[in-house]
Amino acid sequence: METGRISLLRLDYLFSVVVPCILAIYINDLDIQNYLGIIFGWSFIGITGNLLNDAIDKDRDIDYTTKELGTIAIISFILGFTLMIETFLLEPLTLVFALLSIILVVGYCIKLKQYAIINKFILVFSHIVFPYLMIRIQAPPTPMSWGEILLLSTFLTFSFSGQVVHEAIDQEAIQTFSQRTIQIIVISASILTIILGILAMILLANYYLFPFIIVPIGPMYIYRRPTVPGKHIKDVGIIIGNLIMVYLLILILT
Repeated sequence: METGRISLLRLDYLFSVVVPCILAIYINDLDIQNYLGIIFGWSFIGITGNLLNDAIDKDRDIDYTTKELGTIAIISFILGFTLMIETFLLEPLTLVFALLSIILVVGYCIKLKQYAIINKFILVFSHIVFPYLMIRIQAPPTPMSWGEILLLSTFLTFSFSGQVVHEAIDQEAIQTFSQRTIQIIVISASILTIILGILAMILLANYYLFPFIIVPIGPMYIYRRPTVPGKHIKDVGIIIGNLIMVYLLILILT
């Protein structure tokens, strides 16, 4: 099966690392121009992760060798790393975030992907927590409010449930659980997401966060019955993730 050069990079997955960055910018009322290096740096790191997954895990039928994919991944990582050098110099802890993200992704592809629940936390930290904290640590030195903590928790729990659905569709490690158990996990995480989202919206007094409370209804509807979702559901999730990214960018720019 021939894979196009652009589709090889899976750019439509980059929202998973970009959204946490721009969420931190929006919530803390920061100037996005000051953080473009971090945003695009994480985008290159996200591409690196996608390529490493294809090179190591080989879960897609593509016409590129491991060496070819590895070469592109290395260059992509160097580009992303270089864009964030100034950030690393200002806040050395951010260097740890970037390196740990790659280490976790490599570990996920090589060994940890087979562990159904552990692998979700790996992806959540490497794709959400580290990008968010890298922006947050550059922000004015004010402690995170409870509203901000709850909002970040909202994204973490929703991402967790989304990863479970994604893995269930692909018939991966989560299939070690029964469909009934998977249904309970998804619905429980979605309900928790809604609760956390409502509390975050109230504490932050920001009604623009309302859509994030509605989105978790999607996974709950998908798993209203304990059956494997159709493969097109994965595309729906990717599209929604990109729409959320655009929504946050509009909020920042306006």
